[in-house]
Amino acid sequence: MYHYVSRKKNSIAVHPDTFEAHCRAMRRAGWTGIGLAEAEAYLLGEAPLPPRSALITFDDGFLDNYVYAWPILKKYGHKGVIFAVAGKLEQGAPRPTLDDVRAGRIREDGLPRVDAPYVRHELGFDERKDLFCNWDEARLMEADGTMAVAAHSHWHHAVFAKPEYTGFHAPGHRSRTFDRVDFAVPWGLPAFAQRPALLRRAFVPDPQLVEAIRALVPQDKASAFAFFQDSGKVRELEALVEAFAATPSGLGKPESDADRTARMTRELSACAATLADELGHPVRSLCWPWGAYCDEARDIARAQGFSVFFATTMGPNPPGCAAHVHRFKAKDKPGSWLLLRLFLYTRPWLARLYAKMRL
Repeated sequence: MYHYVSRKKNSIAVHPDTFEAHCRAMRRAGWTGIGLAEAEAYLLGEAPLPPRSALITFDDGFLDNYVYAWPILKKYGHKGVIFAVAGKLEQGAPRPTLDDVRAGRIREDGLPRVDAPYVRHELGFDERKDLFCNWDEARLMEADGTMAVAAHSHWHHAVFAKPEYTGFHAPGHRSRTFDRVDFAVPWGLPAFAQRPALLRRAFVPDPQLVEAIRALVPQDKASAFAFFQDSGKVRELEALVEAFAATPSGLGKPESDADRTARMTRELSACAATLADELGHPVRSLCWPWGAYCDEARDIARAQGFSVFFATTMGPNPPGCAAHVHRFKAKDKPGSWLLLRLFLYTRPWLARLYAKMRL
């Protein structure tokens, strides 16, 4: 399981040179990165796989998967799959890749800024602005048979989980890409605790609280930033929220069963429809955002045509395990590290033991 293939250090990033070392080590040791269709057939119990087969997966759909990972996979004869956040992919022409650098068509500094994800805002703080693949690039990767594109939800949203909060939503430094909530969040709203959107019921802030906050806190970014630089204004906001918290209705309430079902259905149906429309074929593999889901979310996903479900937990993957496919996180470590993990996770008893040790 990869996320970023980038020179920018990150706990979920692997340097392009490391990724190439992984692919080279696999090839030399007789391992093959297989296609998604082959993996699906095995996971659904429909067909066996040759020995030393592995599915190389990439979560989210970052542009570096196209710029770096795709050319490297092709070089070593491997295949893989990008689990794309469908709503993040936009229209546009294909951009240059590592292949163009190696062929001398462009210099390396002519590649998209996939190694520089932070952008300085005019208000003086940095925001994480990762680039994502576009639909032309997704279709191009699928067309040559190297990289399939499958589902990772439509927006990769979280939801508010409970009325406890720390601070307020205010303009400022953003270090994460997927920090959005499935709610129209105004500047000044309490920063309620969050959980993955497909895991649980949401906590819904009181509409009157939201309206009062909008009336107090300016909603354009520059004015909201100035508001939070004024300690007196912040104390006024704190007093407003505390007053609502002291009322019988409090700061909000859990969403209803019907609203939860409708919210999850919107997210999964939009994802399935967008992928089918843009790729020209239905998609049956879904990777859960943050690896988190509930039984209802899986039932809804099945109704949208998904039948193979990828998680982030470690363990063995025997034939027919499509309801919960285990994966392990690739790290920015040598090819020998990867080969050892492949050895462990293709032996069921070792995989179960090692997964327990890592809990």
